[in-house]
Amino acid sequence: MKNAPKLLLISFLLMAIGCKNETQNDTAVAAENTGSAEISVEAKPATPKSLNQVTAKEAFELKPSEIYCKDSVPKNKEVYAVIVDWTLSSNKNSLVAFKSGEASILLNGIDIQFEMNPQSFNSLSTSLIEKAEKALSSCTPATERTEPAQNQVKVYVLTADGKYVYENKINEFKKNKEMYDVFETATNLLLQSRKAL
Repeated sequence: MKNAPKLLLISFLLMAIGCKNETQNDTAVAAENTGSAEISVEAKPATPKSLNQVTAKEAFELKPSEIYCKDSVPKNKEVYAVIVDWTLSSNKNSLVAFKSGEASILLNGIDIQFEMNPQSFNSLSTSLIEKAEKALSSCTPATERTEPAQNQVKVYVLTADGKYVYENKINEFKKNKEMYDVFETATNLLLQSRKAL
């Protein structure tokens, strides 16, 4: 019954607004007075409880301001998230790592979420972000996220001013040192998730 006074007040206000013309004792109401009281509730998208519950798909679609609070929204080319997708022997894996250290993983179509990421996730996630910042010059702008082909890896680097992608066959990654470091860190993060299960 805590909310009873609030409900009573709201009911009274709505009744006063709704009955305004009825209590005017048959006084003519000007035709231009067509105002009505409306209560509008703006629906906001549901936000996850923590970033380790945000899937790679959601991370790609959300704006930085929908992920981070006002004080920590990234600026310019600052990397705020990295998504790594790869397909190997018909197994599709995805992971997303955030600059704050959280990560979420999709192993062969199964979403792996931990109530709290193991400590090793935090250091690997932040390391992945740092390495992706160094490799950003190897990426091209991306407007959509598509599945990698067989034995292919796609690395999506999400920055404040846009999304970028680097894609290549797994066996070709060693030719680009910075991107290979990103892929190697992503692989370590994936291995840590399997150990934590």
